[in-house]
Amino acid sequence: MRLGFSENCCSYAQATLISLLILLIALYFQSSHGQIVERLLPGNTLQANQTLVSKNGDFALGFFPVGGPDRNYLGVSYGLSNSTHIWSANRNNPARVGAYLKFSMDGNVVVSNPDQTTVWMSGTSGMNVSSMVMEDSGNLVLNHNSGKMIWQSFDHPTDTWVPGMSMYLGSNLTSSKSTVDPGAGRFSMQMLPTTAFVSLWNKTTQYWSSGIWNRNAFAGVPEMSQNYFYDFSFLNDSGRPYFTWSEKKATHYSHFSLESDGIIRVHTWDSINAQWYTIWTQPKDPCQVDHLCGQNGICNGNTVTFCSCPQGFKAVDPTGWSQGDWSLGCVANFTVECSATQFSILQNTAYDQGSGAGTARAYSGHDQAWCQSQCVKDCACLGFSFDGSTGNCSLQFGPFFNGKTSPYIDQNFFLRVQSSTTQSLGNKKSSRVWVIGLGVAVGSAVLLLIALFVWQIFLRKCIPERENSEYSSGILKKFSYKELRTATNNFSEKIGSGGFGSVYKGCLQDQTKVGVKKLHNMRQGDKDFRAEVSTLGMIQHVNLVRLRGFCADHENRLLVYDYMPNGSLNSLLFSSPGAQQQVVLDWDTRFSIALGTARGITYLHEECRSCIIHCDIKPENVLLDADFCPKVSDFGLAKLMGREFSRVITSMRGTRGYLAPEWLSSLPVTAKADVYSYGMTLLEIISGRRNIDANTNLEKWFFPLWACQRARLGDYPSVADSKLCGNFNEEQLKRAILVALWCIQDEETSRPAMGRVVQMLEGTLEVDDAPFPKSLLLLEVERSQSPLHLSILSMPKSEGEEEEYTFSMDFMN
Repeated sequence: MRLGFSENCCSYAQATLISLLILLIALYFQSSHGQIVERLLPGNTLQANQTLVSKNGDFALGFFPVGGPDRNYLGVSYGLSNSTHIWSANRNNPARVGAYLKFSMDGNVVVSNPDQTTVWMSGTSGMNVSSMVMEDSGNLVLNHNSGKMIWQSFDHPTDTWVPGMSMYLGSNLTSSKSTVDPGAGRFSMQMLPTTAFVSLWNKTTQYWSSGIWNRNAFAGVPEMSQNYFYDFSFLNDSGRPYFTWSEKKATHYSHFSLESDGIIRVHTWDSINAQWYTIWTQPKDPCQVDHLCGQNGICNGNTVTFCSCPQGFKAVDPTGWSQGDWSLGCVANFTVECSATQFSILQNTAYDQGSGAGTARAYSGHDQAWCQSQCVKDCACLGFSFDGSTGNCSLQFGPFFNGKTSPYIDQNFFLRVQSSTTQSLGNKKSSRVWVIGLGVAVGSAVLLLIALFVWQIFLRKCIPERENSEYSSGILKKFSYKELRTATNNFSEKIGSGGFGSVYKGCLQDQTKVGVKKLHNMRQGDKDFRAEVSTLGMIQHVNLVRLRGFCADHENRLLVYDYMPNGSLNSLLFSSPGAQQQVVLDWDTRFSIALGTARGITYLHEECRSCIIHCDIKPENVLLDADFCPKVSDFGLAKLMGREFSRVITSMRGTRGYLAPEWLSSLPVTAKADVYSYGMTLLEIISGRRNIDANTNLEKWFFPLWACQRARLGDYPSVADSKLCGNFNEEQLKRAILVALWCIQDEETSRPAMGRVVQMLEGTLEVDDAPFPKSLLLLEVERSQSPLHLSILSMPKSEGEEEEYTFSMDFMN
């Protein structure tokens, strides 16, 4: 049973933990960085093994190497994660081993190499600087004798924006060059006089905008602008307008970062797992970043490394390419002569022809052969795009930029790739090979049969290993079917099942416990499965179950997840009365589970690169770790199942009680279908009972109807689980019930987005009384024989007309 602590006990435990954390941080910096310095005075130095630490221990100034021992930088790092840097003094001029900082008597701060060559200086000579201080906000400050601040690092931002830091009109965040080079890169973010923030390539071409500030929100960023986690402020008190922001909870450690791929990300620290989580990104589609993949490069937003070179091309800078610096793009391995007629087909690919690109000539009403002939006639034509559905053709004259491939692009790009000389040599060579091959085939029929026999054995034994290696996505581990069969003791301990497949408890060779999902009815091809699994592997959030690996041996498709020791929410909410150990979740735990689940779904809907609709939110798919932290599972599997999913979800036992009306009416399904399912799940978390229960009294068998009736009367406590014995926060209870009722509205346009659901649960957004769902007003329950039949009858429209609602549902007992 999950028990609640008293307030005094909690306060004591929290104080102890905070004290221990501060002590650990101090010990860590002392062991890792040598001597800790609290403040520097004129005449002092800061050596490579010393750090200047803020009073709260959150930030430290010191030297750190990136990209090699002779590439050292003076910068500010987080105390909790010293590898995460928020500012660098000499980002464009790395120092050598043994570099040091000298605080001169004249007030200047200078970073020098061992040979005393200057690397960086503050430029404050002769300004009567009295001290250098690392502030609790992460701001490095030089103070005057009078106490007035003379210089601060916040006025010289690099690529990171932390709480309390002001972003002025005219200041910029500038990305790093790559993951191993913090030097100024290609992308920047700045505020315009209109109050909008924009992201730029080469400080000229805009590829993203926040929209203007309307005193409460950024027009183009609804999920952030309504103060999801943070408070934003626009001020003009110094005659120079600026934005600043703060965290709602002091326990959060968050920052905005413009990273080397041109994407703005918000990272927040997860103290439980001691790692950073990305909770927000812009732009959502990385391929929207201008010139991301350089000349001739192609972007695919669904892969781990976004950029690749088309067939016949290679990276200009292979080293930089492997480090995420794709700026130099790709170069052809061939030369194109005027007589070249060969084209390489890049399917579902388009080049956007942004700034710096060549010209294009567009035509319409022609077929592909005509378009190709026009390109062949013009020596300057390097390729053409063709859309078979519209007959639109575009001759391209390079160089090519902003290439993008996606299943949603309905056109192909034809790249002119081969010279006449190469083609001629290829024909002669192929003729000789054909003649020799024919002779060998005629004279070696027996050897050929033997080779075929050996090849069949190879296919049976070796191909599964090779196939698995092809699925490797960098962060996912590939498993053989044999490994997982051993880990699960031949799939002997089933811990869950559903329409997607069955889940078995397993233990890997390193003793890590895992949950192994054996997928059923998988008919996707290898490439499609690989692409989808790669996408799922990149999705990480504290409230989502982490995918560790996969297996793809012939027809076997398995996914390996982190093991959740407390099982599913379903097993704890609806434990049977006769169970030996009946668990009763206290209110604080329930509310925390409800909020965490909402945050996980919000991440899928609003913060992933592309919106992921779960399609099957229910207590069975909310798992609980050792600390009862909720983890949404089975996300992305609806898409992975493809067309089979519509059949699977309507046949799954119990799932129908969570389906939105649009599922039953064959209307297009959007993210609002998940909102409906979440609302139904939230009611079950509150009440501790199934929404549909044929074994209860007639009044309560369809619980959402009864809950709506009680809420309309203001009787919220009666909706709560009776096993709580009245031990709940009344304000939270009312808020949760109203949120649930908003979520289960019939019209999807009336339901809130999941981001707003989180805000309402957190209390940062006021929750009004929810209207009675139209279908529930008209609900008449006919209890005949099992299974139950739920019918929605006609309702009167305005002016005396009637509108018929004629769907019925069967619910399993």
